[in-house]
Amino acid sequence: MKEFIIAELGKLMGLKLQDAGRASNLFWLGFGDMIPITRRGKTQVSAEYALHIQCSWRITLNNKIVVASRDFYSPSSQWDGDIEDFDWDMQGKNRFDERIKTFIKDKGQYLVKNIESDDIGGLKVILSEGYKLEAFPDSSEDDDQGEYWRFFNRKDNSPHFVVSGMGIEKV
Repeated sequence: MKEFIIAELGKLMGLKLQDAGRASNLFWLGFGDMIPITRRGKTQVSAEYALHIQCSWRITLNNKIVVASRDFYSPSSQWDGDIEDFDWDMQGKNRFDERIKTFIKDKGQYLVKNIESDDIGGLKVILSEGYKLEAFPDSSEDDDQGEYWRFFNRKDNSPHFVVSGMGIEKV
């Protein structure tokens, strides 16, 4: 598994991290050239390569976590309400939204320097400036609902490279 992951994500080597964000608790990152994409009759500009992560993950700098998957569920530093009233899924309200915005403020600043993997679908994307993205599967589910992450090219619309508890699929 490790060799297939490194070979597939090796396409990112030298490319810029252009953007990052979330759709609910799915973490997405965009790498490479910005290209026009037409979806549902609307054209928007997005990075050519997309990495969608649905398992635990973190971005670190040296020995400190910059932003991580559990930050979805914590209020931002601007939150001044009762914790019982906190809705983590509202855009801009959680710690992730706050920290990823700070991290990605200078779009195209970080380049992919190296890709590492393990035999169970874990992934490390080493970026310039000392940053590292790590995704680590954290579930024993081995069905098609246990997706850890997926990688795809928006430009050529090729099959998605999906890593789950069942292994690797191209869908």
